Parts: sequence; C-alpha cells; structure tokens
Amino acid sequence: MPRVFEGLIPAAHTPFHADGGLNLAAVSLQADLYRDSGVKGVFLCGTTGEWASLAIDERRALLERWLEVAGDDMTIATHVGHHCQSDAVALATHAHKAGAHAVAVMAPSYFKPATVRDVVEFCAPIAAAAEPLPFYYYHIPGATGVRLSPADVLHEARFRIPTLKGLKFSDIDPLELQRAIALDEGAFDVFLGCDEGLLAGYVFGVKGSIGATYSFTAPHFERMRAALVAGDLVQARARQLQAALMVKTLADFGFLAASKAVMKLIGVDCGPMRPPIASLTDSETRSLAEKLARFDVFARPFAR
Repeated sequence: MPRVFEGLIPAAHTPFHADGGLNLAAVSLQADLYRDSGVKGVFLCGTTGEWASLAIDERRALLERWLEVAGDDMTIATHVGHHCQSDAVALATHAHKAGAHAVAVMAPSYFKPATVRDVVEFCAPIAAAAEPLPFYYYHIPGATGVRLSPADVLHEARFRIPTLKGLKFSDIDPLELQRAIALDEGAFDVFLGCDEGLLAGYVFGVKGSIGATYSFTAPHFERMRAALVAGDLVQARARQLQAALMVKTLADFGFLAASKAVMKLIGVDCGPMRPPIASLTDSETRSLAEKLARFDVFARPFAR
C-alpha cells in the first residue's frame, strides 16, 4: 500500500559542493535535521531543489541517496517533470524502480499547454510510467506561466490518470484552492505551497503543506497548528504572522538563495546556488542573519 503523504513536507534543497558538483554526503545532515524536527515526509527536485538546473542523472542520484537515508520513517516524493515528456517518463520510471513513494509533475513552461486537456495529455504517460505510485499535479503558475485552473486539471485528469492522488498548490488564489479541495467532495489531497498562508490553508481544509521553510521552521508551524486545533486563534495568528514576516525577509534577499543561506546558518550547509541564481555573499548572509534574529521560528539556533 502507498505510504501516507501528509502534514509538513520540506521542499528539500539540493546540496552542492563549492565547485557546483552534487554533494550527496550532505543529504544525511538534511535528514538528521528533519528527524529532529519531527518531519515525516520530504519533497525532492522541486523549485527549492533547483530541478531545472539539475541533469537527469543528478536527479536520479539525489533520489537514490535520499531513499538510502530515509529508512522506514520518511516518505519520499519527487518531482519528475521535465520540458521533454520522454525525459519525464524516464524519471518517473526510475522513481518507481528506485522505491520512491510518490511523484509529482508541473506543466512545461517553455512550450506551454494551452488547455486543460493539453496538461492532462502531457502528464498521463508520466504518471503511467510511475504506476502504482500516487501522482500529484504541481500547480505553480508563478514559475511556469501556466494559469489553467488546477481544479479543472484534477477534474479532467481523474478520467485519464488512475493513480491521481492530488495537487501541490503553489499559488495565492483562494478561490482556486477551495475549488480543488472541494472537488468530488474532497476526493483529492491538496497540499499548499505557500508557507506564509498555511493557517488559512488549514482553515480551507488542505491536507498539509510542501514548502522550503519547513526545512528549518517545521516545529514552529506545528505549534501554530496545535494552537489552531486547540482553538487558540490569537496564538495561531501570531505564529503565522511571525512566519510570514520571516518569509518576507527571505524574499527581500532573493528567496531561494536566502533559504539556502539559512540552512548553512543552522549548521546544514547545502552549498551554493547554481547559475543563473546567485548565492548570497558573506556580507549579505550576515545581514540576513541580523534581520532574521528577531524571529523565534527556527528549528536550531544560528551559528555564530
């Protein structure tokens, strides 16, 4: 039976050596951090994982390494999307054979699908290559430029993709989020991809959330959810606001590079960004640390 994929799922950074090569040794440090934070699921090769800057063999190797260190207590999902459908099929086939627990695909973003049916026809062979793994559509219009309704994609795909399990919703459209959650009386698991809006997502009924900051803030967000469940909306809102202001600070420095810099600050060095995204300089990292010091949201203290 497929493992349950729920709760807070860090979108893992891909670790590199200083020369830009893949640093698979660092994966065990990431996994240790996640275990210390109570995390049970990990999402690989997404936006945070710089998937578009990785060679296909690197994506395979990264998944295999994560499956080695995950053991039986972590569920591993991986994005297998690619601009080239046959490459995505190959990645999906590998994910199944390697032992991944779920796969996801975002729409291609150079030659873009024009209709919902185009999205489904692109995804269907990829999902089939990974069967029986659960399949998630990864809706991230800010990156892909594909703004077709994700609820309509789910509605159409349910007839073509028997393993369709749900949606990763990385957008800020509350109407589309609610439509996806309510589709077929809640038949699909919807994961929010906007950490700064998770409290609202829980109220709407999301299954969980996949995001970059859970790599270093998962305990804070769990406390926020506990406050919500306990009916303490004042505390829940205060914790969400702290997290949102922290995300805003990261965005001011360039979100992806800043989030990777935070990993180094808490002792899990994932190396530089790959071009064309610039890494933070030492000076920028010090400035970021100073600005983040006012937020009590991090799983570990910053290194001096």
